[in-house]
Amino acid sequence: MQKSELDTLRATLLFSGISSEEIGRLCRLLHAGERHYAKGSFLITAGDPIGAFALLLSGAVQVFMDDMDGNRIVMANVAPGTLFAEAMACSDVAESPIYAVATQESTVLWLQSTFLSNPAFFADPLCARFGANFIRSMAERSLRFNDRVQILSKKSIRDKLITFFSQQIHQQKSRQIVIDMDRSALADYLGVER
Repeated sequence: MQKSELDTLRATLLFSGISSEEIGRLCRLLHAGERHYAKGSFLITAGDPIGAFALLLSGAVQVFMDDMDGNRIVMANVAPGTLFAEAMACSDVAESPIYAVATQESTVLWLQSTFLSNPAFFADPLCARFGANFIRSMAERSLRFNDRVQILSKKSIRDKLITFFSQQIHQQKSRQIVIDMDRSALADYLGVER
């Protein structure tokens, strides 16, 4: 693994407090594999078997699913340094109910999830630290879903937008915010007709 890639990994919550040498060891233990995706490429399609979770290293990914009528429901917009598909990889879900598509040219690190079911993995202090970081990452994801529920629970488009903008101001710690979605993607995320 190149130094720039290791620096990128060390900056993520998943590898927080873990040295470059330790990251290399963990990547070998977890059978990590890096893949590059062109904009518009599907990383996961509904029905795929799930045996790994992903860490977005660069680019942007949107995770969505279809409702019963075939309408797309945006579940998450994934930013660099963020995990996705981890809940499915850690559960007994045999086939993916979601899609993940690269909305920009993207680089992803795929990590095998079989370690989670092996208690011996966590006996190693390095692996225990990684496990704690993994749990923190999942907790952060849960909080982001809570934000999404707040938006979706609003009745009017105006209230949805006010809630979304308030959350972005809080997350970006600035009154000048950057929204990396086009109008159509934002409408999908808010659950409104464009």
